[in-house]
Amino acid sequence: MITSTVIYERTQQYTETGVRLRIDDVSATLNVSGNPNNPKPISVTELAIGYKATQVHSGRTTKTTVEVTNITYLLDDPDCKMAYVHASRLDQPQEWPTWVAELVEHYSPSGTGGAQ
Repeated sequence: MITSTVIYERTQQYTETGVRLRIDDVSATLNVSGNPNNPKPISVTELAIGYKATQVHSGRTTKTTVEVTNITYLLDDPDCKMAYVHASRLDQPQEWPTWVAELVEHYSPSGTGGAQ
């Protein structure tokens, strides 16, 4: 997994959670060309992830569903300083770089890491 450091983390009443990560790994890049045949990889220096958790109570059980509401990249490029995942792709982790999907899962309120 890409090396990252939590810069900021927030939680609001069990529903909205966000984490901002400093990316400490030079292999963390984002192709901003939009063309897989002509990639333009740019180093990512920070990643911000927003989540929304919903709890459904049914009898004695509670099920928590977590959705990603925002992914924003801070890039190491003076011409292209920021990028984000379009809202229509936030539920498609297979479309994200693998390292992003791993960090999103790791810091998810239902995942294995922070943002709890």
